[in-house]
Amino acid sequence: MIPGEANPNCHVVQVSKVRMNPYVRLLQGALQEAGVSCSISEGLSPRLVRSWQGMADVLHVHWLELLYASSSLRRSLWLLAAVTGGLFGARAVGCRIVYTVHNLSPHEQSFSFLDHLARRVLLTVVDAWHVHDEEARLNLVQEWGARKPIYVVPHGSYIGAYPNHCTKEEARKRLGLPANAFVYLSLGQIRPYKGIEDLVAAFSELGDKACQLVIAGNVHDSAYAQSLAQTTQQSTRIHALFQYVPDSEVQYFMKACDVCVLPYRDVTTSGAAILAFSFGRPIVAPALGGFPELAANGRGVVYDPQVEGDLVQALQRARSGDMARAGQVALEWAEEHRWKKLAPRFVHIYTEALDSGR
Repeated sequence: MIPGEANPNCHVVQVSKVRMNPYVRLLQGALQEAGVSCSISEGLSPRLVRSWQGMADVLHVHWLELLYASSSLRRSLWLLAAVTGGLFGARAVGCRIVYTVHNLSPHEQSFSFLDHLARRVLLTVVDAWHVHDEEARLNLVQEWGARKPIYVVPHGSYIGAYPNHCTKEEARKRLGLPANAFVYLSLGQIRPYKGIEDLVAAFSELGDKACQLVIAGNVHDSAYAQSLAQTTQQSTRIHALFQYVPDSEVQYFMKACDVCVLPYRDVTTSGAAILAFSFGRPIVAPALGGFPELAANGRGVVYDPQVEGDLVQALQRARSGDMARAGQVALEWAEEHRWKKLAPRFVHIYTEALDSGR
């Protein structure tokens, strides 16, 4: 078989509990368009694997930590046992297992020893690893000791995944933002590792009164939400919406801003950066994970999170730079990384994994 050529007899089951991020659904659509049969399961257990027997050739697993996540240790243990049984059961009936490393370590760990056990399971059963950039590949080898083949396929764009028909002027009017302001945006689920407090502090140091900051997204922890609310309410130039932003509303936030700011304290892969590019918006991001590669060639501004005040300077550089041009370059990147263009590379991963088991 030619590498990347679809195998009409191959069926891929993607395993993921994530619903709000359309990543898995977009990959499924691209695979199907490429001629590969693909379905999605939100769970993994021996019972499910038995129901797939004779139909599933490849299990492509995403975000394993979410499959056993629970506030209860007992339930987490039970779920991890079920997931482990499913993975070994799949191998026993000849399925190949591909794992996409979205995060090298869970951002919010309830029971770290379970995460260590899950990692050991993956290192045992995985036939092929998928990462989104070279930095992640190096870290996977150095931190996890991965020895099976590692394939680098970039994160696909979100072009077409969300409505995108409003103008910048319409978006600002809808959100109540000044038409002539320079707007920074932080959009997405709000969690401590995303460094929103760092962004608020840095933005507060900007002397330019024409700048506005919009923070929007669901906060899972009520105490954390209250703390952020107290911080953001101190400035009339900061607009905070601490609630889930539905897909239909994403375009208004993206089109209203000039640049997206991603002040993460820890990152492996950032779908938020890809979302920004998909709407033609550049990024301001720390020199962590894949951010330097994404922001290269004029697609954004990178700062050193270890240097005090560097985030402030990055915000200033974005303010004085040509963000319209940077946004155009970012959109060109997104166009080049449409899922249908990446699908053959995933087909190649599946083909290689299947061949290795023969």
